[in-house]
Amino acid sequence: MKQGEIQQILVATNRWWRNSHDWMRDDPDLREANEAPFRYSAGVLKDLAPGGLHVLRGPRRVGKSVEIKHAIGRLIADGVESRRILHASVDGWRAADLGRLVNAARQLTPGDSQRFWFIDEVTGITDGWPERIKWLRDNDGQFRRDTVVLTGSSAADLTGSVKALAGRRGPVSHADRVMLPMGFRTWAALTGERPPPADVGPYRVADLTPRRLVETAQELVPWLDWLVLAWDAYLQVGGFPTAVANHIQLREPAPPFLDSLLDVIHGDAFRRADWSRVRTAAFLRRVVQGLCSPVNYAALADDLDISQPTVRRRFDELREAFVVWPCHREAELRPKLNARAKVYFVDPVYMRLAGLSPDDSLVSEQQLGMALLRSFERERPGSFMEFDQVLHHRSNTRREIDFVGRNFGGVAIESKHVDGRWRRDAQTLRASVWRGIVATRSELDLDDAELIAMPTAMLAWLMDD
Repeated sequence: MKQGEIQQILVATNRWWRNSHDWMRDDPDLREANEAPFRYSAGVLKDLAPGGLHVLRGPRRVGKSVEIKHAIGRLIADGVESRRILHASVDGWRAADLGRLVNAARQLTPGDSQRFWFIDEVTGITDGWPERIKWLRDNDGQFRRDTVVLTGSSAADLTGSVKALAGRRGPVSHADRVMLPMGFRTWAALTGERPPPADVGPYRVADLTPRRLVETAQELVPWLDWLVLAWDAYLQVGGFPTAVANHIQLREPAPPFLDSLLDVIHGDAFRRADWSRVRTAAFLRRVVQGLCSPVNYAALADDLDISQPTVRRRFDELREAFVVWPCHREAELRPKLNARAKVYFVDPVYMRLAGLSPDDSLVSEQQLGMALLRSFERERPGSFMEFDQVLHHRSNTRREIDFVGRNFGGVAIESKHVDGRWRRDAQTLRASVWRGIVATRSELDLDDAELIAMPTAMLAWLMDD
């Protein structure tokens, strides 16, 4: 790509250079977002450190490009000169084009003042973009001082690249951010009327002491029926902004959105696999059928007539594309990596791609796990990718507890999306070394501080965002 071409692209797409007041009206990303029946921002780019090199990851179609445009709007509102803010979507570029991009911008931006770079879908460059960014941070004095945000949808590409950029991140803490589908609290506020008080939570998992659970539960009791019904709907819709908008407007997901997600998996996550869309869908169906159980690679390989190494690669690719996440078995509250992990989807909408409707109890367990992960991500940005905060326990009698972790504050959580039959199934919790919370469908029982039962919706409201 020639430097003149890049300059034309920058001028054409960085609309705030021409009109810093009304550019949002004409921006295609924001125009599509503004057609939704709500205004939504995940806020993951609100506190950019000047001079820092930040990395934003997350699944495709979750809204990273829209989040960037919101961040640009905030910078302009804070008084940053509009031509010092540069955005480029570089999916399909070559690494050498990044150097041309920086040179092109030098001719278009005023003076040598610090700039703000938003380089979108950098993982779409396949011939060594980390080395080029590293070289630019080392050798271009102005780019070294600039604030830079890199985004991508491949966890593997970004994780390895972040290591290559060590020492070039600038004066920044929490440089890595993960944008996930919206949590239950946000979802409920956008889709329902008269939600519970916003000042009740969110809390860290470790702060959910028996006393706090009792106090907050009493505050939320008047909304119990509302919360339960909202959680049931959330399990069907999930938290992708497009899916939420379709739910509000059409009460069902639009086929084009579902097709686009299948394209992401088949054409992006599985891009190295010589598979048909039929085989991709069959693999997803088999993953859904094993939801909430430790993955049996041998059985999966036999069912799909493929090798175990191929099965493992496909799971790795789904994890790297933020489609699934592993819940490892714990050993002394650390991941036991040589034991079989449970695999959950990042969002319920992925299950629709398989044409299956799993039992609500399984989806509820999955989304409760995601609520826990979002809570830890809020506390320590970037921690989602480590998969060491939310684990499962297996007792000596081969009974399982769904969620434990070293930062849970001495509590273990069991998902039982039922009412009235949870006490017998909670014996493993009672026999454990942890204080227990049983996540029911709608039953609330606060009499025993060592084993509290609480509706999953209420628990999610208290800790999700």
